[in-house]
Amino acid sequence: MPGQSPLVGDGDNGLLERVVDEHVGPRLSSLHSHWRVPAFSCEPDADVIENFARLVILPNGAQAANFFFRKRDDGMGMALLLEKLLAPTARRLGDFWFEDQIDFVDVTLGVTRLRALLGTCVRCGSGPDAPRRSALLISAPKERHFFGVDVVSAFLVSSGWDTVVSLGRSASDNARAAQLRSFCVLGVTVSEEAHLEDAARMIEMVRKRSANPSISVMVGGQALRGRPDLAARIGGDAMAEDGPGALLLANRFYFDQLTAG
Repeated sequence: MPGQSPLVGDGDNGLLERVVDEHVGPRLSSLHSHWRVPAFSCEPDADVIENFARLVILPNGAQAANFFFRKRDDGMGMALLLEKLLAPTARRLGDFWFEDQIDFVDVTLGVTRLRALLGTCVRCGSGPDAPRRSALLISAPKERHFFGVDVVSAFLVSSGWDTVVSLGRSASDNARAAQLRSFCVLGVTVSEEAHLEDAARMIEMVRKRSANPSISVMVGGQALRGRPDLAARIGGDAMAEDGPGALLLANRFYFDQLTAG
């Protein structure tokens, strides 16, 4: 069965930095509209996010789980729960931490709870197998913000992709992973501008050693927010705005490679 395979990430208590800024064009929408995650008319507001963030750091996780499943039973689809509830809640935990409202133990507990619920989204949304649809999702060296990678992975897995997530690893480790297995897509997140050059070197190394010479690279992260020109500058083929955007982009890459033979 397709799914997420972790590649030993150290210190993975990171907060969400969303994968950013690729606008999938009308042509892609018409060609692959069946991959599109539907829009939802009802989305959690700031008060809902605030409430949920407080619940996930309580000693007993039952209230957070009940809250999450009530939202699901009220008609919020799994894609909406993932992208509009879990992701912004992770960001809100980051705000609490930076404002000294909570400590590192609280952040760790909260993100662990969110990850457990993220797994629920994947299990409920699992789609049919898709042979050869595999993605290596990595962070720039020295990155600390990883939850956004989990969100992207969840969307890919729910649509039948195999994902390998490699967080906090060196460029040579990631290049070796791409050399040992043929991946269709490389996804790279960069949350701090200081890491852009390291990310560029890592992307170049992975491309050179990849078992798939046509591997496609999608990039994102806080460091690239509102700056789509940086995608090409660090060696990426395109940027993804969020989980659904990353799924659409990955499928475009997959079909392009399939067509090219």
